[in-house]
Amino acid sequence: MSDPIRDLENLKHEGMNVNPLPASEVRRRGTRLRRRNNALAAVGALAVVAVIATPLAVVARGGDHAGPGPVDTPSPTRTVQGEWLQTIPGDFDLTALPADATFAFTARDDSVVDDLTLCGVPTFSTRSNDPVAPAVDTAGAVYGEAGTESSAGRTLALYESDEVAAKALDAIRHGVETCPVEQQPGAAPLVQDSVPADLATDESYVFTQQSRMDKDLLADLTVFQVARVGNALYLATDHTSAGGPQVVDAEVRRMATQSAPVLSDMCVFAADPCGTDGAPVVPPSTGEGAVSAIPSDFPLDRGIAAPEGPLDGPSATSEGVPALDLCGASTWPATDVVERLAVTSTMPQYRESRELVTFARSADVTAALDAIRRAAQDCPEIPGKQASDDRLVTIQSADLTGADDSVTFSITYRQGLGGGIYQFARVGRALYGTYVEGEYSLDAAAQAVGGLTGKTKAILPELCIWTEQGC
Repeated sequence: MSDPIRDLENLKHEGMNVNPLPASEVRRRGTRLRRRNNALAAVGALAVVAVIATPLAVVARGGDHAGPGPVDTPSPTRTVQGEWLQTIPGDFDLTALPADATFAFTARDDSVVDDLTLCGVPTFSTRSNDPVAPAVDTAGAVYGEAGTESSAGRTLALYESDEVAAKALDAIRHGVETCPVEQQPGAAPLVQDSVPADLATDESYVFTQQSRMDKDLLADLTVFQVARVGNALYLATDHTSAGGPQVVDAEVRRMATQSAPVLSDMCVFAADPCGTDGAPVVPPSTGEGAVSAIPSDFPLDRGIAAPEGPLDGPSATSEGVPALDLCGASTWPATDVVERLAVTSTMPQYRESRELVTFARSADVTAALDAIRRAAQDCPEIPGKQASDDRLVTIQSADLTGADDSVTFSITYRQGLGGGIYQFARVGRALYGTYVEGEYSLDAAAQAVGGLTGKTKAILPELCIWTEQGC
C-alpha cells in the first residue's frame, strides 16, 4: 500500500504518467471541443458519477459509431425506443477532461463495469443480473497511476427509458443506505457513506467507501459518483489509499471539476436533447440550481498578508472568516452553500482571513448577505461585563465597485484597542468574505477599511464565473 500522506499531498494527480489516447478518441475530442470548453459552467455543487465496486475495475464497451441522426429517423447510430437513444453516439467522448488536466483516461472496448454488491445484496450491474434491468449500451474509460494504488474509472450506461435509469440509480442509493458497514472476514470493515451533492443533472448521488483500520483511522478511499440525464447514467469512481474527511472533501471536489466536460455533453440523452455538433448549445449553468465549481487554482490568497508561520489554505477545510453572532443573530458561516474555500494568515497581534462560498440560487446568496447587513445594523453595541468591555458594531463606508452588493463593518471596543473589520461582497451566486483583526480603535479601523477594500477589489474580477453573463 502506498503512503497515505503522499497520496493526500498528491490529490490532484500531479506528476502522473499520461496515457496516450487512441486516434479515434483524438478525433472525438476535436469534434466536442467547443462544448467541453463550456463544461466547467455545468458543474453544480458537486459532480457526477460512478459506480464500481472494490476491488476497483472499471471497464466498458465503446466503439466508433457514426454521428447521431434525427430522433424520428432511427439509424444504426441513433436507435430510438420511443424518444430515448438506445445507442451511445460514436462521437461521445467519455475520456474528456478540463483543458488543464495533467493526466488522461483511456477508452476501453468491449468491457463493462464490475458488479456492485453491498452486504451480499446485488446493487448494480450493467448486465442481465442487475437488480433493475440491464443496460442497452455501455462505454467506459480508465486511468491508473503507475507505482501507486490511485486509479479512476468512468462508465456510461444507457437504459431502455428514463424510468429504468432512475430505478437503477435508486437501487444504488438504497444499497448504500441499507449497508453503512460491511464486515469482511480477515479484512478491515468497509464503511459506506453518502455525500451531499447536487450536480444540476436530472438526478445525482455521491457516496464513499473506506476501510476502517481502527476506531479513528479510515483508509483506502473510493469515491463513487452517479449522475442521470434522461435514460443515461454516468458513473465515475476514484480510489486512493488515503482516507478521512479531508481526503473525501478534496477528492469529491476534484472529481466534480474533472467530470464537468462529460456532464455537459450528456445533454444529448435528455428528454429535450441539445443539438448535434454545429447546433447551438445553451450552457446549463445559467439556470437556477446549477453553479460552477470553485476552480482548484482560484487565487483566494492573492495579496494576503505574509504569515509568520505556514499559511492555512486555501482549502475547503481551512479556517476562514470568524463566526458572526451579533446580539443573538448568527449569520456566518452561511447556510445552504454549495462549496467553500478559505484561507487564513496569522502573525503576532494580526490576522487576515478570507472565505468564498457559492450558492445554487440567486435568492439564497442575496438572503445571506441581507441577513449579515441586517444583523450589523440592528446590533450597534455588544454589551460586555462592564461598560469598558462594550464592543461597538459600526457600518463602514467602502467603495466596492464591481460587486453586486456589499457590506463592511467594524467591531471595536468602546475603550482600549483590539477589534476587527468584516467585509462581504456578492457577485452573482458567489459571496466573498474577508476579515482582518488587530490592535484597532474605532478610528484606526475606519482608516484600515481602504486597504482592505483594495484587496477585495483585486479578487472581485475572479468572481465573474458565478455571474449570469460569465467572464
